[in-house]
Amino acid sequence: MTRRPRVLVIDDDPTALQVTTAQLTPEGYEIVCEGGGAAGLLHLDGEPFDLVICDVMMPELDGYAVARAVKKHPEWRYVPIILLTALGAREAIVTGLEAGADEFVTKPVEGEVLRARARSMLRVRNAYTGLRRFGSEPPPADRRAELVDQARLTGREREVLELLLLGRTHEDIAAMLGISERTSKFHQANLLAKLGAESRLDLMRLFL
Repeated sequence: MTRRPRVLVIDDDPTALQVTTAQLTPEGYEIVCEGGGAAGLLHLDGEPFDLVICDVMMPELDGYAVARAVKKHPEWRYVPIILLTALGAREAIVTGLEAGADEFVTKPVEGEVLRARARSMLRVRNAYTGLRRFGSEPPPADRRAELVDQARLTGREREVLELLLLGRTHEDIAAMLGISERTSKFHQANLLAKLGAESRLDLMRLFL
């Protein structure tokens, strides 16, 4: 029997928690709700969820802090994070990306949009899980550094590589590094050639 995806929803607004849960219910997920960032991070001591959905504007620990903590955890770093935000400014999105967020949904949240983003992030999660489960053991940090050094990647190519391994789109990479999407794709093509990889999936096999 296939296990239901487990989704952790974090929001300090009880009404917003109820709305988000109702919007996700049709997907059949196992949903756990927490009323704040600190409570949400207590789950880091347990089995990783398949997806974290977190509000940005919360007292004490905001969504950015939650994202940073999740991405620093060795067992949770590949769990996708969707931030719910009323902030539409480019700066807010860049801050979220730098914190480790994988996707954004603007408030007021539309159920159809949230469900689509959740499905997309769960596909990413499944891809990472499959690679780590059936592939070879990830190389140690020093071996990863050796691979990068041998390929003679430039500083910018190394930055693009790390973001690609985190599942970032070229739009995300462009926003974070202050370059165009075309330039991001150019750097990807170069580093793929230098590493002898044919696709992003090959990169994951090499480094994850």
